Amino acid sequence: MFTVASTPSSDEPPTAGVVQLYTPTDWFDLVADVDEDSAQTRCEDLINRSYPEHEPSVRADFTAALLAWRQILREQGLITYGLVSVPAKHGGPAIWQIMAAVVDVPSVQADTDLSEIAVRLLGDELEGRVAYTESYPTRMGLGLGIISQPVMSPEGELNLFPSEEAQAGAETSTGRIGLAVSLSCPPGGGHGLLVVGNCLDPEQVVPLAGVVAVIGGNSAFVDDLHGTGEPEAGGVSSGKRS
Repeated sequence: MFTVASTPSSDEPPTAGVVQLYTPTDWFDLVADVDEDSAQTRCEDLINRSYPEHEPSVRADFTAALLAWRQILREQGLITYGLVSVPAKHGGPAIWQIMAAVVDVPSVQADTDLSEIAVRLLGDELEGRVAYTESYPTRMGLGLGIISQPVMSPEGELNLFPSEEAQAGAETSTGRIGLAVSLSCPPGGGHGLLVVGNCLDPEQVVPLAGVVAVIGGNSAFVDDLHGTGEPEAGGVSSGKRS
């Protein structure tokens, strides 16, 4: 179940609905439980298995911090927050975060550039930036993917879509992470699913983007499903680097 508020430019009241998420079955979804007792039990189990060598009091503090973070995510309207961790001995290390939220989008025409909507939601310009964008068909109808390697400045500011100069400077003086975004929505607009993933190793952004695209491309709003709701086969993807 989701509730999404309209954008400031819209007079429409908040709406509620159900989204059928296509997500991995083997990740830990922090906001999956509506029941607080169930959420605490799952978080305690995760912490106890992850830090068995720590004192019970320390593990209790870790659990409390995880539950507090969960509350913040729920208040921000996230409908899923998956944690993916792969240790070095199993092909890692890899630490990924993948989250999704339902967002209000304007009416979308066939020739609408979804990147403009994505920029509006993410608050940054893509023109002249080191970012790869790709449009593709989704189960909902329309889809856009964005891949970037955000740069962290020495002052701690994160530039989501860095310029070529900032990207080059990051190799020596600042840090980088990987960012993958998917925006999918029905042809008529109204609401869309925004999936965002980030990874600490920027070189892992391409496989991360694959998971993000699978989630965004195969999820659907229940009220938008037609027939069996199965994804349509085929379709031509177009990509561009800006």
